[in-house]
Amino acid sequence: MKPLKKENLEDLTKKVLDLVALTSVEIGHRTDAKTLASLSKIFATDLIQERRFGNMTFNQIQDAFRLGVRFGKDEPFLNIRTFYKWTYAHKQVIDNATYQTETLKQKNVPYYQEPIKLLK
Repeated sequence: MKPLKKENLEDLTKKVLDLVALTSVEIGHRTDAKTLASLSKIFATDLIQERRFGNMTFNQIQDAFRLGVRFGKDEPFLNIRTFYKWTYAHKQVIDNATYQTETLKQKNVPYYQEPIKLLK
């Protein structure tokens, strides 16, 4: 899995569109295709541009949405602000898992992912 900052915007937008459409169904929100496409393009661009999300993988973003829909404290809305809340909250979980594994040397920590080695 490659980090988001290495993704092609067009490919990432398609993946995000599928994710946003699925999320729309999961929260019971009906919206038109144009709105879904706009939200997807905006969020895909943000994922590439935001430094704090650059090392996340798309699978981690999917996990963030799944957990946000199911366990979020607020009523879920289909907007960029909600997407940021879910993604940032999950990034904190991932960062904590990385700390527990790499610094505290704990084993089998949920949500820990081996660092991506770009050079072999």
